[in-house]
Amino acid sequence: MGLSIHYSGYIKKYSLTGKLMEETTDICDSFAWKYHLIDDKKFKGIIFSPPECEPICLCFMKNRRMCSPLIWQFRDSYKKNGLDPELIYTTSTKTQFAGFDAHVAVIKLLRYLSEKYFAEFKLMDEGNYWETNDEKILKKQFDRYNFLLDAVSDALSNMKFVPGEKPESLADRIERMLKEKFGNKDE
Repeated sequence: MGLSIHYSGYIKKYSLTGKLMEETTDICDSFAWKYHLIDDKKFKGIIFSPPECEPICLCFMKNRRMCSPLIWQFRDSYKKNGLDPELIYTTSTKTQFAGFDAHVAVIKLLRYLSEKYFAEFKLMDEGNYWETNDEKILKKQFDRYNFLLDAVSDALSNMKFVPGEKPESLADRIERMLKEKFGNKDE
């Protein structure tokens, strides 16, 4: 749980990956963000991360398609478990714990890079900043997610330990406790 972005795309030309990596490296250096460059037989690109943010992966296969090397490793399990195999080409990054300013910076950077280097780029922002460019909407979303995380954390920290309790019983107790705290939206 946490505010995230989900993105996918195609680079205009595979030969542009070097320039994208170089420019993104410079930007990461200027913000003191950690990054890792990848250039192997399967992928070429950069993975970077602002402090407290999950990694943002801009890696490409020779067919120009963006794909996370980590997700690629599990491609067979997607098919085996009945998931859409195309999902391996969508990367998700949780920005919740990096905070509002980092989320804005990541979105602005991805918008800039997508316009310059991508033939096709799709991004779904749970904070709605990508779609609206409205910081007030993003702030409300961050406040909402933070409230929910804090409330769940507080509720779970007050649960009593039951020696020998089975996982199913614990899950049922957590479900009841959350329904009591937040109401049952299904009823």
